[in-house]
Amino acid sequence: MNRMTKYILLAAIACVTPAAFAAPVTLQATTRPAVSKGDQLFSDGKDALFRRDFPKAVELLRKATAEDKTKTSYRVHLARALQYANQGKEAEALLAEILKTNPDHVEAGQLLGDIYAKQENWKGLLALLEPLLKYRHDYPTYHLLAEAAYNLGDNDKARKYYEEAVKLNPQSAGDFYSLGNIYLGGNFFALAADAYQHAINLGVQSPLLHYKLGTAYFNLRNYFGNVTNAGIKSGKPGTINGDWYIIEGVPGQKDLWRVAPSNSAIYQIARAIADGIEDRPDIQFLRANIYLNAGRFSQAYEMYGALEKSIPKEDKALFFYYYAQAAFGAGEYEKYLSLLGEAIKLNKEAYSPTLVEAIVRVAEQYNQSGELDKYIDYLVKAVTESPQTAALHLKLGNAYEEAAKLAEAAVQWQMVLDLEPDHPKRLDLLNRINKTRHPTTRPAKAG
Repeated sequence: MNRMTKYILLAAIACVTPAAFAAPVTLQATTRPAVSKGDQLFSDGKDALFRRDFPKAVELLRKATAEDKTKTSYRVHLARALQYANQGKEAEALLAEILKTNPDHVEAGQLLGDIYAKQENWKGLLALLEPLLKYRHDYPTYHLLAEAAYNLGDNDKARKYYEEAVKLNPQSAGDFYSLGNIYLGGNFFALAADAYQHAINLGVQSPLLHYKLGTAYFNLRNYFGNVTNAGIKSGKPGTINGDWYIIEGVPGQKDLWRVAPSNSAIYQIARAIADGIEDRPDIQFLRANIYLNAGRFSQAYEMYGALEKSIPKEDKALFFYYYAQAAFGAGEYEKYLSLLGEAIKLNKEAYSPTLVEAIVRVAEQYNQSGELDKYIDYLVKAVTESPQTAALHLKLGNAYEEAAKLAEAAVQWQMVLDLEPDHPKRLDLLNRINKTRHPTTRPAKAG
């Protein structure tokens, strides 16, 4: 190192003082914006709200709102806290004020809608929430609107809103159940069955639900569904076993039963009864009707017989009419006409027109079994009830001819022509009448 370089280096070192080595290097700190008093109160109030300390939440959120009246979020949370603290009137007034200045505030509208729902102010709820649909289509709004319309008896509007609600929230069992009720009331039985089945799949289990689903299936003529055989130990007819309704045993097969599936009217009605629905005559009446319409006449006939004394007066006429149909199917023809007569006594206008047809039905049964005398006896009764029906006189005339009572036959055929001079079989009947009056004589034997 030459002398000049040495001097430069020493001079540089001499310029660095001990104080320079001792002084710490400081970095400028990043500072957060100061939290306003209102924001802090709001944050603390929300904490209290979600800790369910509602009085404290009301106190803090009220103070936050006083600090900054422009913050809508402060007032909405205050309204929520007031509602939880059972101060609904003040919450209602506060939410109404928010909506007055912010008519598109959906959250405030839904909170106020909850209050109206608790008050059962259904008209107010509809007027409040329907305008908000143009701002947001969400489940809570449609659910509240559906509830309001349903309680006001506007089933068309309720149906529309419930259908939107279950689209947005397909896990809402209660909405499916209500929708099922609307469909059932409107005779949309397939839709009702589908909605009720959704409710069951989502965990709703109640005897009333099963009864309503059974009613829907009945009206769809799904009485026993797809009947099959199932092995069930110690089974009993008329009971539920898992997903099966046990109808009857398979002849000659131990523990093998004819069963109906769960998606049938009989299963759902039996399930309702098994689950504890009140054992009312109308439910047992429906059960008997299921058997009747499924063509299981003997069992239906027994069920109706057991129910006769418990049926209320206002339902007696209809009961006797169905009981009569079961009697006919079971081959109890005299009982059939007797029961129909009871229905006619109670409601002549509704059931009297069915009497002649019923008598003819019985007559035809005897005709098919070859009991010609009884066939004629019942046709006479039918003619007595309806003497101006040409078709009955024709039947009776033909029956007399078959019984070789030609004079009686001719009288009946003549009555046909008297009632209908232009009857399609006029010439045939005239010829048959003439034969009875002028029977063909057999030629004498020769020799």
